[in-house]
Amino acid sequence: MELNIDSLYNNKDLSYIDFDLSENIEKINFSGIDYILVSPLRLNGKISKAGRNYLLQADVSFRFLTECGRCLKDVETPVDYKIDAYLMREEYDEDEYEDIDVFDVASTKIELLDIVNSTLIYNMPQKVLCSEDCKGICYECGVDLNNESCKCSDSADYDDIDPRFAKLKELLK
Repeated sequence: MELNIDSLYNNKDLSYIDFDLSENIEKINFSGIDYILVSPLRLNGKISKAGRNYLLQADVSFRFLTECGRCLKDVETPVDYKIDAYLMREEYDEDEYEDIDVFDVASTKIELLDIVNSTLIYNMPQKVLCSEDCKGICYECGVDLNNESCKCSDSADYDDIDPRFAKLKELLK
């Protein structure tokens, strides 16, 4: 997903470029895990001149497929966030830009997918649930507790505890 800002670079009367891009991407890698995208990756926003550099302001949206953190069912999860970043053509002091993302730019062709990948760490959901009241799976038999009741809780041996905690059980007597 490449954006050519050559006209912004060469035209002194032009102060910004609007863009609305959408691309079908099969998967996106985040923290070593490939997530399957079930919708196009959409970016819309603008790039403005900021002295010799540029300011990128964009909205990112896509949906990906992942597993529920409790019951392991497939869940389509939306991701929508904003990018505010400087695209720097010249050297800069990182301490001056602590509150905003900064990306080095060597040409007038901006690879927006690289910027999206760099900003995912702050915007991907940490835990995904199929619903807020998901009951998960039984830790003994593995049955999905959202669909059926577990039978092993009736026959579970509650004296079968971790030996490291056996002394704590004696305190309850």
